[in-house]
Amino acid sequence: MTSPEAAVSAAAALERASQQREDWSKATSLGRVGIFGNGMPETLIAAAGGLPVHVSLGTTTARHPIEAVIEPFVDDEVRHFLVRLMKGDFAGLAGIVFARDDAPAMIAYQYANEWIRQDREREPTPPLFLWNLVHTDTKPVQDFNHIQAEKLFAFLENVGLAYPSDSAVADAAAAEASRAEALMQLRQAVGVTLSGSTAATWRNAGRFMSAAEHAGLVTDALGSPAETLVSTRIGIVGSPLTCPRTYRMIEQFGTVVCDQQTFGQTWPGPGNAEADLDGILSATAADPSCFRITPASVYRAALVRNLVDAKCAVVLCQLAQTDDTFGWEIPALFAELGSHGVACVNLGFRDSNPDTGWLERASRLIEQALEARK
Repeated sequence: MTSPEAAVSAAAALERASQQREDWSKATSLGRVGIFGNGMPETLIAAAGGLPVHVSLGTTTARHPIEAVIEPFVDDEVRHFLVRLMKGDFAGLAGIVFARDDAPAMIAYQYANEWIRQDREREPTPPLFLWNLVHTDTKPVQDFNHIQAEKLFAFLENVGLAYPSDSAVADAAAAEASRAEALMQLRQAVGVTLSGSTAATWRNAGRFMSAAEHAGLVTDALGSPAETLVSTRIGIVGSPLTCPRTYRMIEQFGTVVCDQQTFGQTWPGPGNAEADLDGILSATAADPSCFRITPASVYRAALVRNLVDAKCAVVLCQLAQTDDTFGWEIPALFAELGSHGVACVNLGFRDSNPDTGWLERASRLIEQALEARK
């Protein structure tokens, strides 16, 4: 059993990793590989001897000439990433892998690749790779996905890592299985002893550390003293959300027990804990949290199932100003959730760090929806 002191220490480490992000990962002796977006089975990078490090959560106040060609519809996370990339912030990474499934990641890859191809102004940048996996289960698609894995392995070898052996994949998957167990315990604690805000911080800290380290810290941190919680069970859907102020506003009204946006419970993907390459690719292709899965109804059905199973009283939708994916789901999603007796509130479009005016308006909308349920 974890001592109270060890639990507090583990919780503090997860908080630091969440705040320091890429800097936290620099303590490793492993070759660090950047990841942009969900949907890339990170087990394969770990099996090559690398440490996956997510690069899309950071922000910057720096400026760079690439901003002059970034179109208005581009997400803030892409804009910040591109400036940081061209300013040399990621020069210490062995490479960066972009998940084709993730719309911002695809845009970031296209802009970065073209700017580099034209040899425009920049500091040193690592090699870039687009991970493109198809989300159906026919034999031609399975063959295609295996080809993509071989291309990834060649890329990892070219940047100084090892070709993943079967045993290395199995070992990396075992570490991911331990992380999956720890994160399941984390989900079970939310709404009982833990707020959704704290859970989000602890979970996303793992985007900057190994699966084994993350699993150990989360398991230990779960022994921390219980938090004071509000009983209403809340779900979140929509655009990627990492703003702590927004979470704190939401949790005035209850606990976020089902976080279904990109930086929520959809990571790590289900393929990571499979013991061999076939299993990893098949489970990743079948991941219902992917927008590109076919048929498209699978995505919405999984959202409804997860939110209803979590016994959410209310589901909040929030959208980035540049959203061009999730917004299409809202009418059908709200109708299906309504048939299960779940109240739905569309908080509308927001900036990546919403201002006080947006937070106050959103707060009123949530309050009105909860009052209407009484």
